[in-house]
Amino acid sequence: MLQHCGLVVVIGVISGLPLRGHGQHVSLDSLDKPQRRTHDIIRFADAVVYTVGSPIRWKGKDWLKAGVVISGTALLTLIDEPVMDFWQDRNSGVWDGIERAGFYYGKPYAVFGLTSGFYLTGVLLNYEWARETGLILGAAYLTSGTIQTLMKSVVGRARPGTNVGPWAFDPFTSDPRYHSFPSGHMQVAMVTAMVLAERLNPVGLKILFYSTAGLTLSARLYSDAHWFSDLVFGGVISWFCTKAVIKSMETNKFDNPLKRKDKISWSITPSFQGIRIVGRF
Repeated sequence: MLQHCGLVVVIGVISGLPLRGHGQHVSLDSLDKPQRRTHDIIRFADAVVYTVGSPIRWKGKDWLKAGVVISGTALLTLIDEPVMDFWQDRNSGVWDGIERAGFYYGKPYAVFGLTSGFYLTGVLLNYEWARETGLILGAAYLTSGTIQTLMKSVVGRARPGTNVGPWAFDPFTSDPRYHSFPSGHMQVAMVTAMVLAERLNPVGLKILFYSTAGLTLSARLYSDAHWFSDLVFGGVISWFCTKAVIKSMETNKFDNPLKRKDKISWSITPSFQGIRIVGRF
């Protein structure tokens, strides 16, 4: 209860800051014909489907980016052991505290608290910005979290604490010691940082939010829970998913995906086999 009350207070303070998507210009035409907002459940589902299905729409440059990310992650594995050695030499009460904070910050209850806190505050107080932020957070958490959870099992990479090195794998195992790649804590931290930084204009707050993601990265390295490449790839997953969710949410707010008109143009042309019907998207 205290956590949710605290979140309401924080949102109340944020309401006095310059926000994105708040107080936008309204044309005279929109005043004559007010637009009907798409139901939040439909928007949420549409954003999730749009994000998960993004690879289907990828073009050449998108696949090139994916290749660069995969190649870059592979190269980062070359420095995983030196980075681990560096963090094993760190030992202090301050870092112990940071490690605990980073651990709890990336847990499911933190995800639930932030998402429900923003969304319910927006609904109960009729505060559009908070409601929209909660929707975006929820969809971004779900899509990026689903991807990283599936990859953990498929890849089966050993954690640093197993002391078997960064290139030991046991795919499809249920053993959490082999669920290192990618980092779930980093995925959660980056979604939070990206969404809040995107929704607020002050540069100082953007730096603050991304700093929390940086602390989470350091905390997971300090605890020997992940390799450096695990954390980087977890952050990249969040970046792509969050960008896709935000793009979808910007489109479907007043454009109900269940009511979109058929945008396929059909043409009928004769052919040697008879008549050919062609649909162009």
